[in-house]
Amino acid sequence: MSKKKSFSDIMRSLHRDLGYFVIGLTLIYAITGFILSGRDLGWMEQTYIYEQNLSQNISKDEFIKKLKKTMKNTEIVTDIHPAIMKYSIKKIKSFEFKKEEENILYFKYKANIIKYNKISGDMIFEIHSYPGFLKKFITAHKSKQKDVWFYLAIMYSIILSFLAISAMFMVKGKYSFPRRGVFIMLSGIALVIAFLYFF
Repeated sequence: MSKKKSFSDIMRSLHRDLGYFVIGLTLIYAITGFILSGRDLGWMEQTYIYEQNLSQNISKDEFIKKLKKTMKNTEIVTDIHPAIMKYSIKKIKSFEFKKEEENILYFKYKANIIKYNKISGDMIFEIHSYPGFLKKFITAHKSKQKDVWFYLAIMYSIILSFLAISAMFMVKGKYSFPRRGVFIMLSGIALVIAFLYFF
């Protein structure tokens, strides 16, 4: 006859198995989170150049609208990773006009630059982005409600919450949560508060 499992045994088993389940997700979120923390430093970002010939004499007020429409409706042939191009096209609407010099219009969004020659119609799109193999993971990390990754992020958040709470019931005796863990938890909370208010 098998011995009936205690509540702490059940929590330990669930904690273990769910912990195994989210190892991959945890590593992905940890790595992309580390990269995003240094995004102002340009960690791992590379520069990609996309060139295309457009209509001549497009005004600065109409350029962004026409460029977005053109790039969405044109089959783009380039060596740039599809994830990078898809994200770049999506962000075209965020570009702002900066200046005009010798018939060249300059538009900018963050570190990305678009140059358009009104005379020749040549457009140069200078894209600063993470490598293609990382781009999809970075985008997933920053998922919004309309993205399918949002639901995975919600599931992951629930599992992480369970792992944190179940840890309170796994250990008995002098190393249990009420006798030891609560003080370590409070020190962790205190550290977060210190960073929020003093740094």
